[in-house]
Amino acid sequence: MAMNFADALDTRVSDVDKPPVLPQGTYIWRVSKVPVISTSKSGEWDIVEFPLRPVSAESDVDPEELAEFGDPSSEFSRISFMFPTAADKINDRKRTRFSLTRFLTEILRVENEDNGTLKELLANAVGCQFLGVATWNQVNDNVYVEVKHWAPLD
Repeated sequence: MAMNFADALDTRVSDVDKPPVLPQGTYIWRVSKVPVISTSKSGEWDIVEFPLRPVSAESDVDPEELAEFGDPSSEFSRISFMFPTAADKINDRKRTRFSLTRFLTEILRVENEDNGTLKELLANAVGCQFLGVATWNQVNDNVYVEVKHWAPLD
């Protein structure tokens, strides 16, 4: 049954249940959109965020929890690379740029035949897939899914 947001607004607060969280374990993840580049409110960080969606679950994901959750591709997650903007943080920027480059070339395996720029590789990352472990990070009463332990698909 389809429901639009206007209909959802008629729901009583007491009738709203906390939805299940994507089960922990290994998934094949896909970069779902062009990575977003932004600056933190404080201006201390430039941030590159890769929007992700799981494609499928691997054998270490509990099948009963996955059945309760439903289609894993409905989950959203992200991987972020944070570049400090302070002039004295040169080595931190170099480390983050190196980590971003490795993620693009070794994990996502973005095509790079012509020794392209990072900007070109970011644009070509959409649709690339990799293995990653969904872990839970609990903050107060909320549970957030983080993607860790990345590996290329072989």
